Amino acid sequence: MPSDLVEDRSDESYVLEIRDITLTPPFPEPGKELRWEMAGHLKEQVDLAQVECQLQVKLGLVTLMRQTVTLPETLKKLGAKLEGDTQAPAGPWKQTWTFTLPQQLPKADFRIYLQSFTGGAEEKDFMDLNLRADFRRR
Repeated sequence: MPSDLVEDRSDESYVLEIRDITLTPPFPEPGKELRWEMAGHLKEQVDLAQVECQLQVKLGLVTLMRQTVTLPETLKKLGAKLEGDTQAPAGPWKQTWTFTLPQQLPKADFRIYLQSFTGGAEEKDFMDLNLRADFRRR
């Protein structure tokens, strides 16, 4: 993956096999847009509207936020939306999301943990990402 800011912690048991994540710009800045491009392979059809995301934001040892919401709700909170059909078939899968980062972000080094599951009766692991967002001055 071209970005050192994103670690894919998924393994072969996950429904989504991530092949590439590209962030533009490579080092996000408060008040500016961030483009997230992700390409991967879905091992089976997934109802993306039902994917549940457990999102946790930490600053050092302090947990600033912990919530569980659907993938579309997560993206909406960040100013983006899910592309295409929510009934994603098995095979190649690509998404591009554009976020506008708030200008008021503290000058700090955040850790963001995102674990997601397919939802429904036969819930399966969907993806597992660790992100580093360092907004300290360079």
